[in-house]
Amino acid sequence: MYTALDGREVQMDSTWEVAMAQRLEELGVTWVRDNTLKLEYLTRAGRKRKYIPDFYLPDYDLYIEVKGYWTDAARYKMKSVQERNPVRILILETLAEIMSTDLEMIE
Repeated sequence: MYTALDGREVQMDSTWEVAMAQRLEELGVTWVRDNTLKLEYLTRAGRKRKYIPDFYLPDYDLYIEVKGYWTDAARYKMKSVQERNPVRILILETLAEIMSTDLEMIE
């Protein structure tokens, strides 16, 4: 559980996600983590599924995915998410990328 600067209690799935929340707050960027935000994608078998982004930045209309370990299935999923949804997704693959995130990367 992570306590945001505004007092919200937010369930996080990893220490990297906590680091991302802290970094966004350091930058003064409003973020949302909401299980009702779902983007459709297709599995390799053609089944419709829903992807829940790690973070959504409403002021920038940008989704952020913190992904430290890639499987072939995860790569396929993210490609399908991006093809089926007209949204911007920033994928961060290392803790160093998270810690060095700046407003230029977000904009």
